[in-house]
Amino acid sequence: MAGQNQKESRTYVEIIGDTVVGKHLIVTICISVVLSFIGFFTGRELIFPRIAPEEMIASYSLLLGIAGSVTGLIVNTFLWKPNRTLNETASTNAELSEIYENLQLDMEEERASILNDPVIAEEMKEQGFYDMFIPDEKNDYTQEKKK
Repeated sequence: MAGQNQKESRTYVEIIGDTVVGKHLIVTICISVVLSFIGFFTGRELIFPRIAPEEMIASYSLLLGIAGSVTGLIVNTFLWKPNRTLNETASTNAELSEIYENLQLDMEEERASILNDPVIAEEMKEQGFYDMFIPDEKNDYTQEKKK
């Protein structure tokens, strides 16, 4: 019961098209910034003054700061696992046509490009997407396009 109350009390924030827990976002930013600064200042004050020419210390330190940022990225990926639940349902040709229409894309052009490229058609068949794009009456469709 306590775990459910904790999930309900979370505040979510939308950032770059994704929804995240606000506290996790703040902690993630802090970890990345701290590790970046540690890398930069360690390089500038301790490592590179001993081994690099004077004019290159700042550049090398910046690279070490970037390495700290990448380390922060790796740490954050282990701390915060995605909480998404993906529900896959098989889309029908009619549903896909409706989506294309809403996005103002040309479904017929898409179908023609699939039918004209055997490599793409084969890949789509292997992945199970082919039937979503090509209607059941595909034989009629290919004959119609050949005319």
